[in-house]
Amino acid sequence: MMSRQLFDQKTVGAILTCLMSAIILLGSSATPPLISISVVPEIESGTTVRIVGVLVDVFRYESGAEGLILSDLDRSAVVKAISVPGIKPQPSEYARTGDELLIEGEVGASNTSSVIFTNSDRVIVQRRSDLVLTVESVISNWYLFEGDVIRVKGILVQDELSLGLRLRDLTKDWSIAVLPGDIDLELSVGSTVTLTATLRFDRWSSALTLVPSYVVVDQ
Repeated sequence: MMSRQLFDQKTVGAILTCLMSAIILLGSSATPPLISISVVPEIESGTTVRIVGVLVDVFRYESGAEGLILSDLDRSAVVKAISVPGIKPQPSEYARTGDELLIEGEVGASNTSSVIFTNSDRVIVQRRSDLVLTVESVISNWYLFEGDVIRVKGILVQDELSLGLRLRDLTKDWSIAVLPGDIDLELSVGSTVTLTATLRFDRWSSALTLVPSYVVVDQ
């Protein structure tokens, strides 16, 4: 009788050990929470999280790591992510300004600001810039994109006052002046287009302009 009780206790103990091991494994493989960029400073260091943001800048360190500046354009919040090399290429090889990235990493601190520490295997492009940036978002966050080459979709229209061209938002009454440069845009007037262009801000006139290098007309 005693041997059977001992066997039962050992069996129960083994089962509990297996269950605890399974719980630990499940917990370690659980998907980290998706949080807003604006709340990153409130998260405890060492916590693994996921964030989604628009890439507004990328720079390289001598070590091979890359610094990614991501923004939540709706809340004007910005965070830096530091990506070390993994198996996949580093983000600078495939991501461009205006792309929406999903990053999983650990919250840390650099001086007085919060940082997401990650590697290239945990950086994913969710949407390309032409599906992310609108004329409205570019105007509202122009300081993040000034001097950058971006891709933005809108309707190419003629400005009745200046007789120049403007790129108008698809849904709202926002528009940016477009300088023709070396591209003939006349045949695209009235069409929905995706412009690859450099965003410039004239501080004397407080005017934004797009200087296009490529145009795609939606069919």
